[in-house]
Amino acid sequence: MDKHKLIVDSVVVRFGRKTVLSGGYITSETGMVTGLLGRNGAGKSCMFRALMGGLSVENVMVSIDGKAVDRRIIGKYIKYLPQGRLIPDGMQLHRAFELYGLNYWTFVNRVPKYSRHYDSTISELSGGEARLAELYLVLMSDAPFYILDEPFAQIDPVSIEAVTALIRERSKDHGIIVTDHNYEAISSVADNLFVIADGYTNPVRSREDLVRHGYLR
Repeated sequence: MDKHKLIVDSVVVRFGRKTVLSGGYITSETGMVTGLLGRNGAGKSCMFRALMGGLSVENVMVSIDGKAVDRRIIGKYIKYLPQGRLIPDGMQLHRAFELYGLNYWTFVNRVPKYSRHYDSTISELSGGEARLAELYLVLMSDAPFYILDEPFAQIDPVSIEAVTALIRERSKDHGIIVTDHNYEAISSVADNLFVIADGYTNPVRSREDLVRHGYLR
């Protein structure tokens, strides 16, 4: 697969007089996992929602391979796992897989316990079970880039290992941006790290950078 590079730049998000992001920035390349860190309210999810068109913002610039992307068709290039629920509560799990064009039983071969959830609705699954299924739907979709907002939320430690393995597997041919409060999981899977602090995105080269930007003590 050809190499591709995504750049999200100059993201400005304000709510009334409150400025959340003044210089939001993130980049991703196929073949790599990029981790984005930041304290609660730093603007990580706002930047993703701005990129995907789910949040009206003052400014956001998106390019792939140096060419500006029409954000009306951004879903063609980037598949997004939001912080909240991806699949409606009343939808049966196998139906969600059909809509994404994926084979449900291929997923079961990877995670056998889902064999009993073919007809289950999302609301009938535990939070961790729903999250794992949604994560699989996004990561197995056809797009060069994936954005995962808190993919490890509610997932048990054993499944976290499976999730990180899937992320590494898919990153061989895709660019993946991951943000989560689980610092250990993020740092173990990411090839490079950024942290949002005081409205700006900053590269992380060492643990000292995270301390300096107030993410770690």
